[in-house]
Amino acid sequence: MKAPPQRAAAANATDEAPVNRYLAAYVMGVANRLNNGASNYYRKHFDLGMSEWRAMMAIGSAREAIVREVAEMADLDHAAASKSVRVLQERGLVSVEQTRTRGRAAIVRLTAEGAEVHRKLSAAAKRRHNRLVAAFSAEELETLWSLLRRLKAQVPHMNAE
Repeated sequence: MKAPPQRAAAANATDEAPVNRYLAAYVMGVANRLNNGASNYYRKHFDLGMSEWRAMMAIGSAREAIVREVAEMADLDHAAASKSVRVLQERGLVSVEQTRTRGRAAIVRLTAEGAEVHRKLSAAAKRRHNRLVAAFSAEELETLWSLLRRLKAQVPHMNAE
């Protein structure tokens, strides 16, 4: 689906802005737009912020996880992951069990309600993903993923100074 002419013109002007001639700035701009749209959607439909969404998706992909693992899988810092788990626990979507067998770690699991919410979140995420990538062929998507992984691998090099 093509953007209306006035929106396409605005997008082109943004694309050509001097700040967006730097790849990192352009990627961050795209990421911000994706994040804002996703945040609005998941807040409206599930009353979850993006950190909680990421934590739910991470926990749901594993049978159980400790908070450090949730942080790693969800690409959140430990404090944000801890806060998200606390919010999800207060909502009854996860259970948290303190354990001594894994140090002082807390094991996080989806509750029955959480598993149902995770199922709905996954379906919504898949629909949103499919809409995002609808304009790309399978080959283009593989190329895009490959390029994004290479870009991510360069981040430590860029940030080394």
